[in-house]
Amino acid sequence: MPLLDEVIEAHGGEDAWSRAGRIRLRARSGGLLLRTRAPGNRLADVRIEAAIGERRATARPFPAPGRVGIYEGGGVRIESDAGEVLESRSDPRALFFGRPGLRRNFRWDALDLVYFAGYAWWNYLNHPWLLTAPGCLVAEGEWRRHGAAGWRRLDVTFPPGIDTHSRHQTFYYDDDLRLRRHDYVAEVVGRWARAAHLCDRHRRVGGLLLATRRRVHPIGPGGRPLPAPTLVGLDLDEIEVVPRDGTAAPPG
Repeated sequence: MPLLDEVIEAHGGEDAWSRAGRIRLRARSGGLLLRTRAPGNRLADVRIEAAIGERRATARPFPAPGRVGIYEGGGVRIESDAGEVLESRSDPRALFFGRPGLRRNFRWDALDLVYFAGYAWWNYLNHPWLLTAPGCLVAEGEWRRHGAAGWRRLDVTFPPGIDTHSRHQTFYYDDDLRLRRHDYVAEVVGRWARAAHLCDRHRRVGGLLLATRRRVHPIGPGGRPLPAPTLVGLDLDEIEVVPRDGTAAPPG
């Protein structure tokens, strides 16, 4: 059986992912990146909802009480609780590069943060189902030694139509096929921003296996994560998987 099929089975199986419509949870976040690019960290304690398949994630309250930040289909907006659109941006990713990206090298506004956090949450909570999206190229790579054991590896190239950290990413799994490390370049932070995203405290909720403690560190010499600083820390709890209504949508 291909490793991706084994990983999906270990994370709940195709039927469970096809039946899931949304994941709701409470997210507490921090770390050097949020302190420096988004002073005040308005995402320190928020309620997240991420669709399974469909590109959509929301955070509330954000950036203030009575507001909700929405990432959807590549665009972002901030709405009132009543659904009134207060701010929006149709192509936020392009603004992280070139001349518009100069300011974003130092400080993000609320819509920048909605984009970065929104697509990231959507990617993380859709793993590994997202890897079956049309156009994703997935191959089993060489295992990585971890202590006395080794982690199995998937090398993934994402298609241009999926908002994600970088087109080329690597995922590592332990003997129980739990995701333990996820390597990428956070391109909207900088082309140099090579990161190792370490995952543990896995929980099974609604049939799906999810990592609830996540820490992102820079990658140092030899591909090893540096012990400090923690660029982003995420702790997830109060998790609920909401069943899908109707026919399952493909990821992507």
